[in-house]
Amino acid sequence: MTFPSATSPILGIDLGGTKIAIACARLNGRVLAERRIPTRPEEGPEKNLERALDTAGRVLDQAGAAKVELAAVGVSIPGPWDHDAGTFLDLPNLPGWEGYPIRRRLEENFDVPVHMDNDANAAALAEWKFGAGQGCRDLIYLTMSTGIGGGLILDGRLYRGRNYNAGEVGHQVILPDGPLCGCGLPGHLEALCSGSGMARRLRDMVTGKNSIMWQMAGGDPEKLSAEILVEAVRRGDGLAGQFFQQTLDELSTGLANLVFILNPEMIILGTIVAKNPDLYLQPLDRLVRRKVWKIFTPDLRIVAARLTDRVGVFAPLALILDALDQEPEEVTE
Repeated sequence: MTFPSATSPILGIDLGGTKIAIACARLNGRVLAERRIPTRPEEGPEKNLERALDTAGRVLDQAGAAKVELAAVGVSIPGPWDHDAGTFLDLPNLPGWEGYPIRRRLEENFDVPVHMDNDANAAALAEWKFGAGQGCRDLIYLTMSTGIGGGLILDGRLYRGRNYNAGEVGHQVILPDGPLCGCGLPGHLEALCSGSGMARRLRDMVTGKNSIMWQMAGGDPEKLSAEILVEAVRRGDGLAGQFFQQTLDELSTGLANLVFILNPEMIILGTIVAKNPDLYLQPLDRLVRRKVWKIFTPDLRIVAARLTDRVGVFAPLALILDALDQEPEEVTE
């Protein structure tokens, strides 16, 4: 494949359960224009794609890039997909979209190669090429948001597995008799330590008298969240602190499992951790080192993701660079 010029425009689409981020950038990393629109899952894939394509046209106009100039399109999607068919599998955050031929629809519209992957793999590539993981050859990335996804950079390549769905680190079993995960199986890391998992567990614990989290949620248990938990920890709330320490222990067990299996030089933690590194990183580093052999830890680094809110822009770009087997010449936000 001929590598386009570093100034060639590309289009990135980050499809999420709540929003669709669309950006036009150069292959050297310079973002030219971007917009976000809400995802409306109830409308189904076709209408959402129509809105995304309309927004993409606006983004290209704003960037001063013509559709015919595009070198490629990159798409990150929120869950597993069929690589050969270019269709969605069962997306937890987008029910009813299974089987939709998104790659074919985009190729027909733009008449350029379309490079797809799940959002965790795409984010791992973005952090590796543009963010905290630059220069590493072996790293693990965890999304740490509503769910817990993972991306594996092993020996300098993204590892996708036999059917392109490796890296589901959030679905390792931590507590065999633990709470049900959103996937229906018990005791997964995601059920314990993701934003949604922590919120569900807090609803069973928090009452009007035992924590300031009740007042922070306005007395509505449905409003309890990871953000409220973190703020209550910072305020010195006893129940929040106890719950948070338990969560750190469970998360460190999951990370220790990954260290034993994959022997990475770096673990990058996104979203919740990236926004609260002072609460997470040192305790996790200490706990993980207690749970693994010393041979694994001399060079091991547990760090916060660097791109955070920008990952939706750089993840599709990183997919394109990975498909072209190229490194960016320059990164300019």
